[in-house]
Amino acid sequence: MDQITAKKLYAEGGIFVFLEVPEGTEFGIDMKSWNTGEKFRGVKMIPPGLHYIFYSAVSDTGDTSPRTGFFHNFKRSEVIVKKWDKKNECISSESVSEAEVV
Repeated sequence: MDQITAKKLYAEGGIFVFLEVPEGTEFGIDMKSWNTGEKFRGVKMIPPGLHYIFYSAVSDTGDTSPRTGFFHNFKRSEVIVKKWDKKNECISSESVSEAEVV
């Protein structure tokens, strides 16, 4: 990514905050995927437009669940905050308080 594009996305790109994701979970957006680490909190600098966000839970033994995901049409500078649901091993549908984000 060139510097001009990076500066523009830093100022105008969307942010997807994903809290309490277990370490080792596969997480991705569009064609990029990562295995989450201890400090994972989400992704930033997402260009405005339609994006596919996905994840696959990983068991203690390293087995991966089927990929689950959803589409979201990010607006300019939009911030989405979601939290991992430990019981159901998916993104929680409950809203996240500002105190939990900080």
